Amino acid sequence: MTPFHRSAPTLLKLSPLALAALLGACGGGSDDTGSTTAPAATTQSVAIDFAATVGSTVLNIGDCASTTVSGVATRNGVAVDARLTDLRFYVSNLKLLKADGTAVAVTLDESIWQAKAGDDTIALIDFENGTCTNNSGGTGGTNTRITGSVPAGSYVGAVFTLGVPSSWNHSNPALATTPKPIDSSVPGMAWSWQAGRKFTKIELSPVNATTPDTYTGGVQIINADGTQATTTTAGVTTATANTSVFPYHLGSTGCVADAAATGTGGYTCTSPNQFDVRVAAFNPTSQRLTVDLQALFAGNNVTQNTTGTAGGCMSSASDPQCTAMFTMLDGVKSGGTVFRAIAK
Repeated sequence: MTPFHRSAPTLLKLSPLALAALLGACGGGSDDTGSTTAPAATTQSVAIDFAATVGSTVLNIGDCASTTVSGVATRNGVAVDARLTDLRFYVSNLKLLKADGTAVAVTLDESIWQAKAGDDTIALIDFENGTCTNNSGGTGGTNTRITGSVPAGSYVGAVFTLGVPSSWNHSNPALATTPKPIDSSVPGMAWSWQAGRKFTKIELSPVNATTPDTYTGGVQIINADGTQATTTTAGVTTATANTSVFPYHLGSTGCVADAAATGTGGYTCTSPNQFDVRVAAFNPTSQRLTVDLQALFAGNNVTQNTTGTAGGCMSSASDPQCTAMFTMLDGVKSGGTVFRAIAK
């Protein structure tokens, strides 16, 4: 009987390329194509720019030689020029607005101009560079931008507080724990007689009434009825000497140290004078926020100061030079014209 022989199986030889194609057709191999999708960014950088205007005119601020402006001073009903010698203010707790009205806090980058302070944020907007003759405690630099980040999304407006948070307003500038924008490196914004800070510091020197292009003796001292104030010395009565500058210093007043907080910097102020600013229509990419000096000083003649009151406006509600300015700042809560958006 012839023995039965089992034939060896025939192996199909495939090239590596053909083998790969076969495995792909059969669903074999890895489905990883090597491409990945980057996760969506959760935050985005933001820069909020500030400007200063007189009506529709944008001021080129820095050296005093380029800051003589019209539209913020009058004498006998006629507009006169004034030299802007200081313009600084604090912006606290800046937030951007979403279309549904939600306010989203801006996380600030740390710098000498801005800082996170506990649960608050503080930034100093500074248009002066320390060269002005009437300027005291100038910083020697300027800062017109706040930078930071926000959750990714679209934003249509901005809100902030004009001032320094109460928890920091009376802190000791010399302490290492005091944030940079309000420490001893910015002496011009300290307000020693109120034991706090100047939230806003604007100083104007109107042109002299008798000497064109001279900015000394430009503020007339008047009585409450508007007549020239006089001074009597040794029986001789003369017109009270004019002053050269109209200062506007906004800050908390009526501040008294808390008995229970002695040594910790605790104060209670009868007039906090902090104003919440709301600019409902603002695109941080294409626009900047401006403070309009013409709107702020509307109804206030900076060429005059009432005798027996502080020079200019020192945040007293009873000072005739402050009344109109407080009225204008009250309007910023619902929009108003002191702060608004303009094109970059």
